[in-house]
Amino acid sequence: MDRRTRLSLLVAVCAVIVLAVLVGLEDVVTGVAVGVVGLAALLLIGWWSGRRGRHMAWDEAKDLLATDHAVVMWKPGCVYCERLLLTLGRDPRISWVNVWRDAQANARVRELNDGDELTPTVLLGEQVLRNPSAADLRSRLQSSGKPQDG
Repeated sequence: MDRRTRLSLLVAVCAVIVLAVLVGLEDVVTGVAVGVVGLAALLLIGWWSGRRGRHMAWDEAKDLLATDHAVVMWKPGCVYCERLLLTLGRDPRISWVNVWRDAQANARVRELNDGDELTPTVLLGEQVLRNPSAADLRSRLQSSGKPQDG
């Protein structure tokens, strides 16, 4: 677990504890329930956001960049990234780079987005697509003239 993830987890746990204590001042049972449910929700979110993370190193992925092969720069927990991953995750014309697991990819996504860690950022040849829909990305890949495998 990297430093950023640990810090985010610590902040979230502290927020749940503070909320539980504040609610518990009025009603102890409800405060305990808020704490238990809050911590369970954090565990569920942590499991859900990291469970299907595809990742290819940026050094390897950048060599695949072409008009017929996209590189999606994504991060766990990003709803827009999850939507693309669920829809296009098995498409062989797409490589997935987790910017939280690859410092070079994180630097590149920030370079492309004025310092912001904006995901998904999709590279398709020379094009940079910010938060494209699955339909838009699929259409651009199909217009490149190369048919999809499988």
